[in-house]
Amino acid sequence: METEITGSHPEQGIGVDVYDENDHYHWLAIMWDGSVDAHETDDYPHEPEDRTDDEQRIMCQVEERSRYAAQQEFPDADILDPLWDPEHIEEGLEALTNYPLADFQEQFRDYYEALQRPSEFVDDPKMDPETSGIAKPFRVRNGQVVEVSDIEIVYERTDGTAHSTGKTWEYPREELIFCKMPRIAFEDHITFEEHFPDFLVNHLMAQIRDIYLNMGEQPPREYRVQGHGKLDIYGDEDGSAEELLLEGM
Repeated sequence: METEITGSHPEQGIGVDVYDENDHYHWLAIMWDGSVDAHETDDYPHEPEDRTDDEQRIMCQVEERSRYAAQQEFPDADILDPLWDPEHIEEGLEALTNYPLADFQEQFRDYYEALQRPSEFVDDPKMDPETSGIAKPFRVRNGQVVEVSDIEIVYERTDGTAHSTGKTWEYPREELIFCKMPRIAFEDHITFEEHFPDFLVNHLMAQIRDIYLNMGEQPPREYRVQGHGKLDIYGDEDGSAEELLLEGM
């Protein structure tokens, strides 16, 4: 995907030209808060309901790629959500890699246990464990982990309603790193002491992988890994679990 910044205005935002994977042209106006004020193209239907799934995927990827291009052009602006900025996740990856092992074992043991047995951490007899999303936010500043939150669990009850254990952290968005995965049965092949630190490192690498895929780009070779990354990409609107966990940020 090819992008070019065509101009900027304090009130009208940033103009971006994009040629997508089919070499179709798009023009977008990205506002300074990251919202898309205009997205014009003659090659796809204007209304989402009239597009095929593939056309909708491309439209979403073009918008994500445009936000990224605008943020790169204006690094001091708050255009791109840091959790969808690969450079930000790379900072978290480096910080976690350098985190002292003793501190990791103290702060992340609950995450290892909750990923396998989330119902033991939720006082709700109507919880459906199979719907669980288990999160572990931590805070990074100047390339170091400076604070680690308790786990957060979002889930559906047997009546289909969404619930959360409740947010216990208030981190600035630009310092937040967010590990979030569904329930996992590690059994004996991933132990806490021997394997789990590398497992979380791989998870952040997979997040970076998914950020690039979400904007229609091939990830750098070192991030072409397998495993859980972002739970919702390609413009899915079914982001209720993450929205619950991030509510109030």
